[in-house]
Order: sequence, then C-alpha cells, then structure tokens
Amino acid sequence: MYEQHFGFRESPFSITPDPRFFYANSVYLEAYANLRYGIEAKKGFIAVTGEVGTGKTTLLRKLMLSLDKTIQTVLVFNTDVTFNELLRVISRELGLSTAGKDRLSMIEGLNDYLIEQLEHGRTVCMLIDEVQNLSDESLEGLRLLSNLETDRQKLLQIVLMGQPELQAKLDQPHLRQLKQRIAIRSELARLRDDEVGSYINFRIRVAGCDNPELFHSDAVEKIAFYSRGIPRLINVICDNALVIAFAGSEKYVSPEVIGEVVRDLRIAPDNQLIHDQTNQLTPNQSARARDVAEPAEGAEILSSETTVPISKRKPIGAFAAAAAASLAIVILLGFASLTDPGKFFTGASESLNGYQKNLAEWALLVTGQNANPPKRMNVKIADTRQQTAEITAKSNDHRLTIQNGSTVFQIATDAYGSRSAILGIDLIKEFNPEIANLNWINAGQDLLLPALNEETLLRQQQDGSFRLIVASFLSRREAEDFAERIVRDGFPVVVTVRPVSNNLVLHRLEINGLRNREDAKHPIHIGFINRWLPFTPKPAIETQANQVISGY
Repeated sequence: MYEQHFGFRESPFSITPDPRFFYANSVYLEAYANLRYGIEAKKGFIAVTGEVGTGKTTLLRKLMLSLDKTIQTVLVFNTDVTFNELLRVISRELGLSTAGKDRLSMIEGLNDYLIEQLEHGRTVCMLIDEVQNLSDESLEGLRLLSNLETDRQKLLQIVLMGQPELQAKLDQPHLRQLKQRIAIRSELARLRDDEVGSYINFRIRVAGCDNPELFHSDAVEKIAFYSRGIPRLINVICDNALVIAFAGSEKYVSPEVIGEVVRDLRIAPDNQLIHDQTNQLTPNQSARARDVAEPAEGAEILSSETTVPISKRKPIGAFAAAAAASLAIVILLGFASLTDPGKFFTGASESLNGYQKNLAEWALLVTGQNANPPKRMNVKIADTRQQTAEITAKSNDHRLTIQNGSTVFQIATDAYGSRSAILGIDLIKEFNPEIANLNWINAGQDLLLPALNEETLLRQQQDGSFRLIVASFLSRREAEDFAERIVRDGFPVVVTVRPVSNNLVLHRLEINGLRNREDAKHPIHIGFINRWLPFTPKPAIETQANQVISGY
C-alpha cells in the first residue's frame, strides 16, 4: 500500500520470519554463534528460549540458510504431537518409510540412516520450534533419541527453540536427565531502547529505502517505550504508522502518528497488547529479557572493583556492572561473521560499530587455595600494560594459504581440533596483526597458525611475571565455568575480552601471577593431569608421557 510512497521495494515490517531481515545485535549474534558451534561441533542438545515475538523462528530460518551443505536439517513446527507422531514426522522429512512401523522400528531405521550419513561426512540436525508445547512424554522421547551415538559423537543434533515456559518444564524432576544433556543454552532478549532505532533503520534499508530520518527520533522513543523492545511489536507499530503517514500524505513518521497507532491498537504502556489488528500476537505477553545496560538486582555499579558470588550465577548482571564502569563494554558474539564473511553483517555493522568503538579490556580475577574452592569472584578492570607480550613466529608454527570456500572456523578446527578451535581463532587473530578484522579474509591470503605448545602459550608480561593461556570461549559464562575448575586446583585466573573482528569478541582464560618460568611448571603439570591444558607438556614436566605432541 505505502511502499511506493516511501520508496520501498517491499514491506519493511512484515511479521513473517524472513531471514533477510535478521537483525544481528550482540544477543542475537551470541545465540546464532552458539547454534552454529553446537551443531558443527556435534554437541547434541542446544536450547534457545525467548519471549513471544523476539525472533526465534527468524533465527531458525537464518540458521537453516547459512549451514553447510553437509548438514541436513529437519524443521518441526507443529509440536502438538505425541512422540510416535514426532518420530513419523522426522522419518518422513528424512525420506524414511514409516508405513506399518512401530516406535522401535522407526528408531532403528533412524539410527541406521544417521550412521550412513556419518560415514559420508554428513550431519543431521533436528530443529524444533515451540518446544514448550511438547508433552513430557515427547520430551523424554527426545532424550532417548540423543542416545543415538558412537563412542565419539552424537549422531543427531537437536535444537530446542521455545518460550520461557520451556525452562520451567525442564526444571521438573522427571525431566532432569534431559536438562542435564543440554550442552549449550541461549536466551533471546528484547532490544534495548537504544537499539530500536538501529533495528528500524536496518529493516527499512533491507526493504530498499535509505532514509534514516523516516521515523522522527521522538517517534522512535515512543516505539521503544510501547513495544518494550519486542521486535514483533515494533514491526506492528511501525507498519501501522507507515499506513497512517501514507494516508495523510506525510513523508515522515511523527511521534503524533505513533500515539495514534498505540491508541488504535490499544497497546498499554505496561507492554500489554490488548488488541492486535493482525491477529498474530498473543495477548498479555510481557518482555522478560536480559538487558545488559541495566545492573542485575542487588548488583553494584563498579568504579574499580567489586565482588560477585559465583554460586548465584548472574553473568549478565555482573557484566552490566562492568559495562557501567568502563562506559560502554558490549560483548558482540557472532560466529556467523567467521563462516559467511562479507555477507551476514552488511546490514548490521552500523549498529554494532558504535559499541565496538568503546570496547575496553576488563578482567575477572579469581583467587583461591588448593583445598577449598573460592566463594567469591573479584571483578576489576585489567591493567592492559601487563597484558602485552611480544608475538613472533617460531619454527614449529605453520603457514597456510586460504583456499576458496574455507572458513576460519574450519581452518581452526582442522589445525587445533574441535576442543581448541575457539582458542585457535583467538591465536590466529593475534599472530596475524595485519588482518584487522577476521570478517574480511580472502582466498589466497596467508595465515600464520601458531602451534599449541608452551612456547606459544606461556607469556612474559612487561613486569617480568608470566601468564599461561589455557583456553578461549565464545561467552563469559563458559569462561567463568571453566575458571572455577582451575581455581579449584589452586591457581589464580584472569579472563580478558579479546575482539577478533568488529562483530566477535572472545574470552581468553589465563593463569596469572606466575613469577617465573619455574613457577609455571606446577600449573602445566596439574593442567595436563586434570585435562584442562591444551597441549602436552615437555617430558621434563610431564614425566609419564611416552611422547611429546608439540604440534596442534
């Protein structure tokens, strides 16, 4: 109706899950990265939750389009089914016969098919939308499907996408075995108020209009207030606002138009949609999402240092406090930038760059004793002068020419194995300073791949002390979880933020406070025994090893 009037090729605010309109902010990038990583690393179960209208289905559609051709996906969107019916849906989607077969026969047929795909280097992934509607019996059946595995990996990757009620469902005692099998979790949050304008401009650009002033700034503020950052509500409000502006022959959307829209739709300031003309939104759904711009309940705003109880596990609140201290620290996780360079972030880069400009280093300092694990975690801004180490190529490092069709994730996985792939990406960026942004690498370009050994990972700081690099992670929560394991072994740990592209920040975990190289022998020895060290020590330290693995 209004497309030609405003210069659109198509409607910019349709509420259909079109992956072209996938808005990549930090929360969505983290969820996308976790999905990609979980599927490609064959973690088994991956869960993503989010309120109604936060873009879960759009995320699934984007994921399906971007996965490698060797990954076969099955999308299940009707979850009002029994487990037997679910099995039949899955089998039919995979081209397997279900005629006259009972549950056991269908599972056996599925298992044979999965083994055949594995032998041909292919992965099968089941994507289930609206999982909260599945019965407990069906959820328990999914757990049984996860038992289809070899000695080394899961045969079937299962993505559970659902509303927050899914978490409550999984908390039931009789589903605890399924809950324990979920290897990766993400939550889709509402957009922050300062992201709503970027979201609107992103969608109108994708629809063919390059007019960032189309919505008056005061109108955007009203949209943020009444929608509370729920993308579907933003779309509904903006679509109706464009209709009204078109009817009045206006070229811009004013705050008065937004006021008229919310009155027509009867959207209350408490974010309850009492009536929706499109009949697509569920009434009385409130936004229950993380907001990294606000401190968690009970958290202090940091000026330099504070403590956060590890046992309470409030990573978002703690990060929000650190962000307030450092003005604008925002973790941007986006493994998609490494697997589809130059395409995925075209529309989103403008909104992300504002956060990247203010990115600063921060650290989680953990101290403890051998006998008792620490009860509290110190959070402070890191002294960057002690984090600089001279990086030089060594004889056992390796140079690789990037081939057409390669991805950084594949390169790191091939070189370092799936267990150390994220650390590999971190080191690739560090050892190739001429590459400012891992989003933009080209076929024919040379990469220096450092070996995972003591020479590479034991770093002398400017004050003469040493740090031992242990691992890198996509999220702070993973880094904290692993940090606790090392602290229980008696070593102080620091986690630092390391940007590797304009859209991806990793979290490097290091043992700090080592006075000299002799001091490092003990954590290297313990790390090898307890299996958190990414390399095999030299024989002088690891006395029981039969050989030295000095490569990747």
